[in-house]
Amino acid sequence: MVKILFILFFPLFLSAKFQAITYFPLETHIVKKITQEEIKIREISTIYNNNYEELPFSEVSRFSNAKVFFHFGLDVEKKYEEVIKNRNPELIVVDLSLNIEKINNNPYIWTDPLLLRKIAQNLYESLVQIDKNKASLYKKNYEKFLEEIDNTYLKIKQKLSNSEVNTIYVLDDYWEYFAKRYRIKTIKKDKKFLHITEVPDLLKFTQKNGIKNLLFYDNYDHNIAVSISSNLDVKMIEDSIFKDKWQVNLFSLTEELIKNK
Repeated sequence: MVKILFILFFPLFLSAKFQAITYFPLETHIVKKITQEEIKIREISTIYNNNYEELPFSEVSRFSNAKVFFHFGLDVEKKYEEVIKNRNPELIVVDLSLNIEKINNNPYIWTDPLLLRKIAQNLYESLVQIDKNKASLYKKNYEKFLEEIDNTYLKIKQKLSNSEVNTIYVLDDYWEYFAKRYRIKTIKKDKKFLHITEVPDLLKFTQKNGIKNLLFYDNYDHNIAVSISSNLDVKMIEDSIFKDKWQVNLFSLTEELIKNK
């Protein structure tokens, strides 16, 4: 009788889904590129927030039921990792940024499609260790994801190679990996309104270097971006690298950079 029950329930055991945690939707989107619907994912936050916020006891309890925490190794994520791991010492933590060389400790590596290949590799290698029974499925999805990444890289490279985008102004460092990969120089502007005495020299510099775009992320910086844009005759581009669909984000950013005002 025991043997019969084992045979009946063995397929269910193989197909059982384990629970995982991510910090925000972008990570969920990337993890699902390889896992599809094979795992249950719970997000700590529905939007990216760089500031740690205390979790209610009930939330910590729910997250503590997870088997693995996938994250990018951001400082805020490490704080949540510590809290949840205190409740569940058996929690497996997978830093998707493992062994990726960072620019001045800049953590926003996923804006570079070729570094995203390494993220995918870290994810895949961890999955086949955690969930060996589904290794063949994960391998198939992993290879498909790599193909998607490579196609994205090449399409963006072609678009930017055929454009005049060589130098851009930025208000933050979110786009450094993207810019470095596609050989675009970034010039960081202070988050302050331009003084009238600064404008003539800055305008000459802008025109001489063919700078036509200003990237900014936070809506709080909108008025400063308007000041720089109007005085230096550059296009404002508000862009978030934290939206969930990485490929759509990069294509959208590329189109904005090459589009005329």
